Amino acid sequence: MEYDAILFDLFGTLVDDEGRAIEGAAELLVRLGGYKRALVTSCGRGLAVGLLRHAGLPAFEILVTADDVEANKPAPDGYLAAAKLLDIVPERCLVVEDSQQGIAAARAAGMDVVAVLRGRERGFALAATHAFVSLVHLSRALQVGPDSRVRL
Repeated sequence: MEYDAILFDLFGTLVDDEGRAIEGAAELLVRLGGYKRALVTSCGRGLAVGLLRHAGLPAFEILVTADDVEANKPAPDGYLAAAKLLDIVPERCLVVEDSQQGIAAARAAGMDVVAVLRGRERGFALAATHAFVSLVHLSRALQVGPDSRVRL
């Protein structure tokens, strides 16, 4: 499949519970630096920006937080808002998530979802379109080309 944008969750996907970057997060974000991407999180904007900075991760031009939507995950509001800000139809967005609620939100928005398992059984991610054991494995599988599209 080809996607015009990739949307990321924050907690558990890019940053762990202690505020550290998850293995492979920085490399993946740098690799996707020239592509349309957004961060969608259920935490507030200040906390999200602070966590990205603390973890040493690149900033996102598009950041949708709990401050920006009426309903948090599992409602699709955050992902739909990000697609609108990126000016891309939801069906052309790929979401990277680590939670059942986040997967449900992305699927409700009409988006394909990659579940990052990080040592957990796939059971929580049955609704996901794809599943990878880590961001490192996802990064290896993603094909990024000069046409501003990501392929998986």
